[in-house]
Amino acid sequence: MKKKTMVFSCLAVLFLLSSFSGFSSGLVSGGVGCLIICGVFAFLAFRSSKPAAETNNEMPQTSNSFTPIPNKGSFSQSLQDNAANTDTVGTPAATPAHNAPAQRQSKYIFTPIKVTGVTFNNDDGTSRQLILRKLHFHDSPFNEYADVEIKQYEFKGQPAYGVYVNNMQIGNIPAELIPFIQDNIGRIESISYIDVYGGGQKNGEPISYGCKITLRFLKDNPPINVPNTLKIND
Repeated sequence: MKKKTMVFSCLAVLFLLSSFSGFSSGLVSGGVGCLIICGVFAFLAFRSSKPAAETNNEMPQTSNSFTPIPNKGSFSQSLQDNAANTDTVGTPAATPAHNAPAQRQSKYIFTPIKVTGVTFNNDDGTSRQLILRKLHFHDSPFNEYADVEIKQYEFKGQPAYGVYVNNMQIGNIPAELIPFIQDNIGRIESISYIDVYGGGQKNGEPISYGCKITLRFLKDNPPINVPNTLKIND
């Protein structure tokens, strides 16, 4: 019982006893007044106890659903969705939105893509594996936010699309999917999901980190020229 409920209950009992004392002493008006005040405190005690009872009946809930925000895509511990720019697409590194409302997801279709080249080093010598490890554990500089983007560049005279987190390259879109990205870069609503997996050891050998991203398209602006090897999820 809450402290407030106990106080109201004690006061109600006190005024109830006072009303009995008033009636027995011939003070009818005083007895009636104490009885009215007793009823008031009894009602307050009942009302203050009701929310606590209802709260105790509720089951604790957790949710992995994404929360949209109006600014550039990033994630903190709450893991928000974000919108895409014309040339780049930003979003959080996050947990999948298993509990997102069906009516929210019904507007979109999703395309998962496995990032390649994750074991290479970048031109400045930084290890993509080290970046992915920090991203996986939300270590600095990913402990507060992470912007995930797709950027076009040239590799050996051919177009390529790198995947970047906080302007640090972690890999590339697979070469066989470059035509698909070229046809649909402006149709991508956001990168709704990024998953860094792997790490640790197996049979004494280190396991490399891998990465998957999921592109999100609006159903009223679906992707075109989708290759047969690329899975599309509603």
